[in-house]
Amino acid sequence: MKLGKNVRNCFAIVLVFSVFLTLCGCGSNNQEKQEIKIGISIYDEYDMFVSSVVKNIMENCKGLESEKKKRITVEFESAKGNQLIQNDQVEKFINKDFDVILVNLVDRTDASLIIEKAKASGTPIIFFNRELVYEDLIRWDKLYYVGARPEESGRLQAEIIVDTLHDREQFKKYDFNEDGVIQYVMLEGEVGHQDAMLRTKTSVEGIKEAGIQVEKLGDEIANWNRIQAKTKIAGLLRGYPWQIEMIIANNDEMALGVIEELTEKGIDKWPLIVGVDGTEEALQMVQTGRLRGTVYNDAKGQAKSITDLAYGLAMDGKVPEGLVLEQGKYIFLPYQKVIQQNVNEYLFHQ
Repeated sequence: MKLGKNVRNCFAIVLVFSVFLTLCGCGSNNQEKQEIKIGISIYDEYDMFVSSVVKNIMENCKGLESEKKKRITVEFESAKGNQLIQNDQVEKFINKDFDVILVNLVDRTDASLIIEKAKASGTPIIFFNRELVYEDLIRWDKLYYVGARPEESGRLQAEIIVDTLHDREQFKKYDFNEDGVIQYVMLEGEVGHQDAMLRTKTSVEGIKEAGIQVEKLGDEIANWNRIQAKTKIAGLLRGYPWQIEMIIANNDEMALGVIEELTEKGIDKWPLIVGVDGTEEALQMVQTGRLRGTVYNDAKGQAKSITDLAYGLAMDGKVPEGLVLEQGKYIFLPYQKVIQQNVNEYLFHQ
């Protein structure tokens, strides 16, 4: 009788302990984070396209917060064009135990320190808009890139120009000196920047391949900046007061700087001008005809992909289902050609 009682007591203890372990196990398996923290560091807050991407990321996070019933903390920093400042910003996010960090690199060739700190802490990094070199991206499996292919934007700029100049009346309109050659100026974004180099190269190649004769009058670096572009074109106009027949700008901000200068100077013969990004102000200039066309860079689409990827990585360290990554690393959004005939479609998307 005494032995039976001990057995029953032991069985009861084992049963209680088993239930306890089961409950603990269920709790640990099913417990989800109720708060995630996302840090954002961009190269320069004055870049209108990058600012648009960040604004959309913020809005997406608010929507997710409401939908998922989780608190999403987002902190934003600008590196003001200084890679050392950006390195410190990323380190600060890591030290504050942020779940994922979004980085718009100052220097696409100098991501090593950021990568090493992220890898050591186990913090995923999503680079966006300014593509780091492939050798850096493959250094760790929690590094990703979201953006668009720069050579595609240059090709589409060329298509806008070629479609315009293949019309005989349009060619006459822009061939001011009637020599059968289009004299042009190139405004480049940044020395050594992949987007600037590829947009410049592919746009000019596309024009020449289409059989249009061009002559370069100037090639200036304006660092994606409207004021710098305005200054550079002012200098070129002093040397070529009426000879500039076309201006190819690596982005819309520089194209808008050109438009401001030409407007202030009261230029009668307006050159053919193209840009890239499809910012709201640039689209308005396409609408008026001041800007012949631009190449739409999908800020909303990129922001959506960045937000979805960041949320998945923050929650369980995995890429969400439905997001397809090239080589397990890249998400590329397509560029789209915008001219006066279809510009309203894009204005409504802003």
